[in-house]
Amino acid sequence: MLVSFDLAVDYVLEREGGLEEDKDGKDPGGISKYGISLRFLLNLTDPRKYGFSPGTINKGTIEQLTLDQAKALYKGEFWDHFPIATINNQANANFIFDMAVNMGIAPAVKCAQRACCAVMKRRAALADDGIMGNATIEMINHCSSYLLPAMRSERAGEYRMIAVINPGEKEDLDGWLTRAYGA
Repeated sequence: MLVSFDLAVDYVLEREGGLEEDKDGKDPGGISKYGISLRFLLNLTDPRKYGFSPGTINKGTIEQLTLDQAKALYKGEFWDHFPIATINNQANANFIFDMAVNMGIAPAVKCAQRACCAVMKRRAALADDGIMGNATIEMINHCSSYLLPAMRSERAGEYRMIAVINPGEKEDLDGWLTRAYGA
């Protein structure tokens, strides 16, 4: 059974907010909607792919962002960049996809790889290299429903590490941990 992008993106959108703007200016991503930040849009390689004109992306672009555009961005910039569709457990795919959206693809894959090692009770069960190759997909599928609790823990650990390395982001830690533990 292959997993569904629609179910995974709905999972992400339940955790992402509507229009959000940090009035203090501390959020490095700037204004965001559906979890899509201004910084993210400005860094797109080909914004035309999503109906945006290069050089015209600004705060208003985020304010006018549609749900369909956000879904297209999540599919084109995250889902299509690693073989998440070959995972055979929708809950695992949802969680890995949500991690990728929130922390980046490579850190998300590393968290999943480390969780596989925890489930298998063997550190050498899988390299934590951030690459979702065949061995990683096979191990994620092998671990199946046992994987999610271990991924929650690995994700929380990643967020704690980010807060230590970047003290300015420590104020986000409670929200990140809530997201990691599944709220």
